[in-house]
Amino acid sequence: SFGASQFGGSVFLWVLFAFVGQMSKAMPEWLVLILSITGIVCFMMMMVPQIFKNWRSQSTDGMSLALIVTWHVAAVLTTAYFAAAPNISVLVALSIFVFAVCCGVCESQVLAYRPSRKHEKNNSCCVVLGVSTLLLAVSAAVAGALFAAFRAMPADATYVVGNVLPSIFFSLGFLPQMYEFISRRSVQGYSFGVTVGDLVGCSANIAVIFAPADVHAQEALKESAPFLAIIAMHIVLLALAVLIKCCCSAGGDTGSSKTVEVACAVAEC
Repeated sequence: SFGASQFGGSVFLWVLFAFVGQMSKAMPEWLVLILSITGIVCFMMMMVPQIFKNWRSQSTDGMSLALIVTWHVAAVLTTAYFAAAPNISVLVALSIFVFAVCCGVCESQVLAYRPSRKHEKNNSCCVVLGVSTLLLAVSAAVAGALFAAFRAMPADATYVVGNVLPSIFFSLGFLPQMYEFISRRSVQGYSFGVTVGDLVGCSANIAVIFAPADVHAQEALKESAPFLAIIAMHIVLLALAVLIKCCCSAGGDTGSSKTVEVACAVAEC
């Protein structure tokens, strides 16, 4: 039944985005502009709930650093890819780069809020600001180098490195967070505001990609691959969170450790 539900979910997603693609061809320019702005704002704000959560608790426990780093690398690659595209997707590239910057802020919080710095809370803001600025400069330099490389590379190689590889990174990045949920038997520490913002932003950017009247569906699907990968993995992450929240907590309340172990083992699979 699990396999059937996965297949049904995949079919639903493909039907949904095919429908969006057909509808978006008739989009007026003002609607495309609104969707573009929505995508940018969502990606700009997407990591803010996580950043705020970390700041409020002065801790990054429950947030997977591997998730953030993997997303950061994928975002830099994708930024350069969209910027180097023949029809430059400036708005999409900008929104993803802002997302990369926010990943850098989360990474700096891991350093600033580590347990060994508990007695240095007054300096944590300076650490976050300094490390974030450094990571911003590094991300911009790497994105610029990749932009030049993509412009010189064959189209097929550019597509693999700039689109396929980030899609894989975006998908694999969720696995450490899933492991974090399972190993801790808790979803505490992860802000699901990230998931909400990501889903809305991805959907808006997909609609923008499909919006031009002369767009080729196959090419648009290729350009949308990173966003589609993110949406699919967020659905899996949410399903796992619900399973852990319901099954593991219920098992703990009844005192049945065996039930908890079985439920969490199923979630891990």
